[in-house]
Amino acid sequence: MPMEVCDPITTVIVALNSFEPSPDDTDIRLYQLFEGFRSLPGRDRVAPAMFSLLERFPDAEFGSPGPLVHELEAIPGYLPLLRDSVHRQPTHLTVWMINRVLNANLSSDQRGAWLSELRAVLEHPLASEQTRRSAEDFLEHQGAKS
Repeated sequence: MPMEVCDPITTVIVALNSFEPSPDDTDIRLYQLFEGFRSLPGRDRVAPAMFSLLERFPDAEFGSPGPLVHELEAIPGYLPLLRDSVHRQPTHLTVWMINRVLNANLSSDQRGAWLSELRAVLEHPLASEQTRRSAEDFLEHQGAKS
């Protein structure tokens, strides 16, 4: 058996690439998949597969916010990948992640850039109605903050 097949990072990537959400147990299966994930070296290699899963199923229920969001946010340097993902295929959860970024203490330039990303979702040709509504709600929420 090739060595990379035994690599836990590769195992997670393969599982994410073939993952299909279901109404019954998506959360449970994802939590199981990510059990012990934070202790793995090189876990940042999984982030593209995580965003790909979100993009393949933009309106799927992956949790509130669920294991994908929690694990992505725990990967240092995920923000450029989040921005790229939103440009490709905005989803309810990636828009939610932008709102969570905006809830942090940001410079005015960073805040403006992330607000622009949210605004762009409103016009994105692939954004679902649910995703657009989420972006609108988060823009309203962020506008109310000082």
